[in-house]
Amino acid sequence: MMQIGELARLAGVTTQTIRHYHRIGLLPEPRRTSGGYRSYGMSALSRLLHIRKLTALGLGLSEVADALADTGAVDIREMLTELDATLAAEAAEIQRRRVAIAHLLEHGDDPTLSPELAAAVRGLDLPQHDVDVLRAVEVAVPEEVDSYLAGIRQDSPWRDWSAKLAVLVDAGANDPRVEEIARELYAMLPDLLPAHVPAEPTADQRAAVASRARFGQMMSADLSPGQRRVLELLVEYGRREPERWEHLTTDTAAPSDR
Repeated sequence: MMQIGELARLAGVTTQTIRHYHRIGLLPEPRRTSGGYRSYGMSALSRLLHIRKLTALGLGLSEVADALADTGAVDIREMLTELDATLAAEAAEIQRRRVAIAHLLEHGDDPTLSPELAAAVRGLDLPQHDVDVLRAVEVAVPEEVDSYLAGIRQDSPWRDWSAKLAVLVDAGANDPRVEEIARELYAMLPDLLPAHVPAEPTADQRAAVASRARFGQMMSADLSPGQRRVLELLVEYGRREPERWEHLTTDTAAPSDR
């Protein structure tokens, strides 16, 4: 006969664990000695070792209870087969994550970007603002990712345009720099906008215009009052010189989407 301390030592568990198993009915309560101490035999040790083995394999206590309640071994095999499949799936997921992490460590990519977008911006040394925008663009208007990337590359004519507008990132609508920057940007537009827009665009062109307009609306929500005022002034300047923009239709995407 063994007392609870010796049983715990032989089974490699704590006395608290044994008492817990008693409370949930996983390990039957043994007889007690005249002094009130629990007295365990070999059957209790065998069951406790069985419980420990199954829990070590990953079965939950309720599953262990179901397995031990069955007189045969079929249920245990079924449980272990299911557990093995679960572990295999978890192992595959862990391996996938390790491969992704290794790729990030090798290339120094932003882990918050998709692999495709991370590869596209690799080596561009983009400011955090552009990275933040790209992350959102990829989800909200993925068809505009290439367009936005083209606009922020070092050799893009839009890059200087965007840099000038960025000067007003914290500016109010009445900032004295607003009109000067608006005039500079207006002067740059002829070299940035298309030389010709078809009077009857194709379905793909109309879809592109709609996408660009949606993108522009999303982007404008993050502009400062000063930047919004610049865009308003550009529209005003354009209305004063309609002949300068006759080659453009009213559906042409505005530069505010850059």
